[in-house]
Amino acid sequence: LHVRRSYFNGYLGRAEDSSEPLTGIQTEEIYKTSRLVSNLTGMAVQPNKAIVGANAFAHESGIHQDGVLKNRLTYEIIDARTIGLTDNRISLGKLSGRSAVRARLEELGYQLDGDDLNDAFARFKELADRKREITDRDLEAIVRQNAQQIEAYYQLAGVQVSCGRDLRATATVTLRTSDGEECSQAAIGTGPVDAVCQALNGLVQVPNELVEFSVKSVT
Repeated sequence: LHVRRSYFNGYLGRAEDSSEPLTGIQTEEIYKTSRLVSNLTGMAVQPNKAIVGANAFAHESGIHQDGVLKNRLTYEIIDARTIGLTDNRISLGKLSGRSAVRARLEELGYQLDGDDLNDAFARFKELADRKREITDRDLEAIVRQNAQQIEAYYQLAGVQVSCGRDLRATATVTLRTSDGEECSQAAIGTGPVDAVCQALNGLVQVPNELVEFSVKSVT
């Protein structure tokens, strides 16, 4: 990592004017690695997280914005490019080609080739026909769907939820099996999410417990 050599006594036998890094860590992979770990673990990176958080290189104040435009080091202690962030991001949409999608996926830490890339690009084009601009989270959702190696026995065919003030939440869930057969179950719960979980448990006959969930807007 880039540290103050004099403070950490980091010359380690090198000349004092040496610019050689103290370690072999590839700092350009930090942002990609952070996003990859976040996707695999399902834990979102906090916006105020140092270096890799969404707010690390964001500036809302007019004074800050003016200072950054004149000299980025005014309010940024490091260059965002040293951790793999780039300012020249291409906006992806329905006119984007395979090369642009592949390049953006690589920036996010995904190496796709052959059939994996073809499948991901096909999903991208399908989504781009319904959405004007494809975000990083959309791409990550596409890759996660593409990475599923086990064929699902159940597919979600439909969900209907009814809830309101002074009303108990009720959910009706319909699943479709690999044989094409559909089955439905209705259940009540302490809220719409709990009602859906209760209905799912009734359908699959396997006791499941929802430990944690979060809502993020992804098309």
